[in-house]
Amino acid sequence: MTEEPVPNIEVEEKPAPAIVDEAAEYTKRITRTLIAVGAGCIAGIICFFTNNAAISAGSGSTFLFPILVMLAAIIIQKHVFMLIKIDTSKLEKKDWFYQGFITFAFWYVSWTILLSETTINF
Repeated sequence: MTEEPVPNIEVEEKPAPAIVDEAAEYTKRITRTLIAVGAGCIAGIICFFTNNAAISAGSGSTFLFPILVMLAAIIIQKHVFMLIKIDTSKLEKKDWFYQGFITFAFWYVSWTILLSETTINF
């Protein structure tokens, strides 16, 4: 009986995973969230003042302009990210959905609070 030689199987050397600075990533996520919150609140304030201006001018109010303001607030965030040097190419669809949802939520809440007559009258 002869023994067959065991074939040498080359083991692939995997590169070490890149070191991720957890604190820096956390700071970037918080910054992105705060930008979405600010953009939503600013969009809600803009919609409130333009709605009042449209009503006082007698043209009535439409819902198309506020939606466009909210969408513009979402789109402007990408440019703000580039200004503060956050790499937007690493953001996935779920990240942009998150940004859009937070912006929408704060736009809706801030605009609704301003429209309610029981809070603040300008």
